[in-house]
Amino acid sequence: MKAWLLYLLVIIAAPVSAELRIEKSSLHTVSETSLLIIKGMNLSDSEVILVIRADDTVNPGYADRANIERVLTKGEFELQVPFASMRTPGGRQLNLNALEKIIIFPGEKKRGFALMSANVETPKPLGENVYAWDLGPVGSAIWPGFQPLTIKSGLLSGQGLNPIDRSARMQAADSLTIDGIRGIDTAALPLPAGKWQITFWLRDAGEWEYLPHPLQREIRVNGNTVYRQNRSPREWIEQVYLKRRDIAVTPNSNSWDLYGKRESDRVTFNITSDGDPVIIRLYGDSTDAQFVSGILAVPADNPMILDMLTRQRQAWWEKNWPVSDWKAWPTGSAHLKPTQKDTSNNAGSIVNAAPDTSALIEFNFEQGNVPGAPMVMISKPTLGETALNVSWHWSQWSLTRTHLSSTLLNANDSFLRHGLMPINEGVAMPRKLVLRIDVPKGTPAGKYSGELHVMMQGKSLKQPLTVSVIKASLPALSKPVGIYLEKPVHYGWFKDIAHLGDQAMMCDLSYLRTLGLTGISPPFPTPYNEDEQLAFEKLSVSLNKMGYTASMAYPPAKRLSQAIGTGNAANVVAQLESSYKKRLQPSPFWSIADEPSNPGNVDLFEDMQRHFAMFAPTAKLAGHLNHDKDKAYLPMFDLVLINDGFGADKEDIEEAQADERAVWLYNLPNPRASSGFYLWQTQADGFLKWHGRMPTADPFDPTDGREFDVQFLYPTENPCPEEPDIHRDLYEIMEGIVDYRWMLWLEQKAQTDKQASALLSTLQRTIPDEWEDVPGITPQQLNTWRQQIIELAR
Repeated sequence: MKAWLLYLLVIIAAPVSAELRIEKSSLHTVSETSLLIIKGMNLSDSEVILVIRADDTVNPGYADRANIERVLTKGEFELQVPFASMRTPGGRQLNLNALEKIIIFPGEKKRGFALMSANVETPKPLGENVYAWDLGPVGSAIWPGFQPLTIKSGLLSGQGLNPIDRSARMQAADSLTIDGIRGIDTAALPLPAGKWQITFWLRDAGEWEYLPHPLQREIRVNGNTVYRQNRSPREWIEQVYLKRRDIAVTPNSNSWDLYGKRESDRVTFNITSDGDPVIIRLYGDSTDAQFVSGILAVPADNPMILDMLTRQRQAWWEKNWPVSDWKAWPTGSAHLKPTQKDTSNNAGSIVNAAPDTSALIEFNFEQGNVPGAPMVMISKPTLGETALNVSWHWSQWSLTRTHLSSTLLNANDSFLRHGLMPINEGVAMPRKLVLRIDVPKGTPAGKYSGELHVMMQGKSLKQPLTVSVIKASLPALSKPVGIYLEKPVHYGWFKDIAHLGDQAMMCDLSYLRTLGLTGISPPFPTPYNEDEQLAFEKLSVSLNKMGYTASMAYPPAKRLSQAIGTGNAANVVAQLESSYKKRLQPSPFWSIADEPSNPGNVDLFEDMQRHFAMFAPTAKLAGHLNHDKDKAYLPMFDLVLINDGFGADKEDIEEAQADERAVWLYNLPNPRASSGFYLWQTQADGFLKWHGRMPTADPFDPTDGREFDVQFLYPTENPCPEEPDIHRDLYEIMEGIVDYRWMLWLEQKAQTDKQASALLSTLQRTIPDEWEDVPGITPQQLNTWRQQIIELAR
């Protein structure tokens, strides 16, 4: 014990963190089944990013080596990284026979962090008389104790055999289930005579926006069916695609139970072998239905091997996808209280709003240990004969990554659900009830009073609602502020319900306008043919009628150029531009460049720009620029979308606006400040945020992609729900737009009012004009700025 305490004291006192190296001489035994085992201790005051660099050439650049990151929580840690999963940023798998060195170091030196050891290990088999196969492409990562099974192994047959490895686009991948082979008609397992327990892992994890979706599936052994699945498209959506949406996340939750375990995606059955290969046949409605990622065969009298393997996998998941310390805990008592915000004299359940805007009122709600599902009833805020409509959401705890490429999961309640709250079966976590009150144009000024009522078994909670409608007419926001949007992908996977994707898109666009959004990058079809061109124009007309001030066609020009060549694509765009001109309707911006300075980013944009300038001269060309090197490309575009990587200070924006070029801010954090006061201060021409609907594979699993799922609108069973489930940031953009409109009102008022002129001058000096000061702006500060303006309108 004394030695252990001394060791801890040495770590705590260490001025810098250690760096570990494994040289070429110690890497010659590495194979596709080998693991890099890293051990250490984090006794610093925060999480630490550990970087694992692997080189298979001498002195490679960043794009030609593996650069793996793991986020480590406090305490002792042990990581297992399969060598076969090491890839360059572009996805190239390292040559394990040519490894030069491994370097392991913390991203930031922190006192109290130490690396203890880094070793190469090749795991032993799971046990005697145990057969374990990890299916996938040649060279893909193998789970410890398994042996590789490829289409060249001779044990599989099928006309559509196709090895799949999804790990290239994942930060940390469970090597047993992240790869596999689809299109398997038969598997011939060489098992000795006797009774066997066999387990098949059947789930293909998918990637990007795609999740395999077999509906019919059957496994037979010796003519007997041991597994059968038969679902309709709607049943698949409800039972698979949305399965994790309703799972309660609590301080007891871990990544294994939520995302790794997936017992319903494996099948275990018993068979008897006569000594000849056991023939297992797979059937289904597609090659996806004949997918297998792993096979385990153990003697029927030794089923504990599967339990041992399950514990190994659980340990891997909890170490490689840890959950950060929780910051919110239930009190155990039922209560309903206004969220305390510094909104001057409008704290709690009283809110100010101008006509033609929406206002938010937020409550903290705890059900405590009261059982059952609470019921929410709202008496609309009313004044005389006028009542204001109220929509409400409840917050659901979910796990997301601490940042895009992180492997550390963090609990937050930004997922806002609409509809009935779930049944409480213990002590409920605290929730927020977020109410949106819509104040139509022409609403008379005055105080509108209502009530929020939450009913539970044997208990009733009430809170008043007061909306003070200000007598002020806010100018409309003419510049585009909005989001990127795609159709919900899950409808399009099934022919019978594919049309629901179009319905959902139109409902999404209508809902976003309800929130006040004015700009959009919608799911324009790629105009390959006459039908798609008509669909393109139909959507354009709809956007114009809805009141969107500007739109951007993000993928169509690029996809069209790749399909038919840049010259032909320019001619198609020229035809569309002519149609816009005849309708006297502004045409969209055509995105042709996507972050050209990113490592490994190869783009056709220079060729596109040349051909579009010749054959479609009226087309307004857009580029997404995120690096200061991209400034060289500015003359090629009519619109540039820039972020802090490019430079988002007011000075940067003004420079980019030269030659009458439009500049939109994009993908900046603190969306309310970015889309509101900062957008006003910098006089950028618009703001766009990624992304309305961009789930990666499973939309409620943050671990199954290169980055976490980015979505403001979450998938649902129905294309047009009464109110969609949303991310809180969507309301933040709504609030930013209202902030901006109050600034426009103040500018008008300042022309004739000295107090308004003085406040305008004060805000011009106070609101930052350099981006580094914006992420830290608090909601309280934003509320204060708005409230100062509102006081002038009373």
